[in-house]
Amino acid sequence: MAAILSIGGRTGKRHFLGRYEGRPTHLPSQAPMNTRIEIDKRSLDRQAADWIRDAIFSGDLAPGSRLTEISLATQIGLSRSTVRAGMQRLASEGLLIQHAYTGWEVVSLSAEDAWELYTLRSNLEGMAASLAAANIDDAGRTQLRKALAELKSAIANKDRRGIAEADLAFHKTVVALSRHRRLIAQYGQISDPVMLYILMTTKLMEYSDAIYAEHEHMATAILDGNVTEAEKLAHDYARMHGEHLVKVLRTQSEFQDA
Repeated sequence: MAAILSIGGRTGKRHFLGRYEGRPTHLPSQAPMNTRIEIDKRSLDRQAADWIRDAIFSGDLAPGSRLTEISLATQIGLSRSTVRAGMQRLASEGLLIQHAYTGWEVVSLSAEDAWELYTLRSNLEGMAASLAAANIDDAGRTQLRKALAELKSAIANKDRRGIAEADLAFHKTVVALSRHRRLIAQYGQISDPVMLYILMTTKLMEYSDAIYAEHEHMATAILDGNVTEAEKLAHDYARMHGEHLVKVLRTQSEFQDA
């Protein structure tokens, strides 16, 4: 039976079929053959990682929060060892930090982190946009237009997390359209920290129409097969917002240190 779990006393929408981990579940012998059972094919540690990731992106687990395996295991309904494996997965993705003997911490994006991400992201996304423009076909055009439409809808709804998810989905679509396997793999390795990055830049822009306009400009260049313009726009927009975020984070750090 799927369980609805909660963080901080609030019922959430994170459902788990792994509640009875390690205990075999048998169908009643009289169950009809056409009975359909929802099967979650993810490994249990991946389910734990997804649960924690969702809590981080939703803001239920804020940056800098200290976490313990025991507490999370109780909330998620999985064993401590399984939750630990999920947390180790998130640590490798850059969302958690493990402190020896003291537990875990949700990563806080520093000015240095933001600088590393935007310098890397601007180059990866610029390259992806140029290759997507060179390789675009009718199927790719349909995918890109759909990703752009979903971003427009999220902005209209003023859903900050929805905007960030649609923003990242747009860029993942562009990366996929590059048809460059190693580029796709490299981008996948930084997608979770980039999501935190986008959440912060989206907050700074306050649902600005500029978010859609910038992505529309990039999409138009790709759809038109304009390789040079697509690369320049993707690179320059990522760098512009990155530099702004770094400046904000440095100011915040200086204020806290004062």
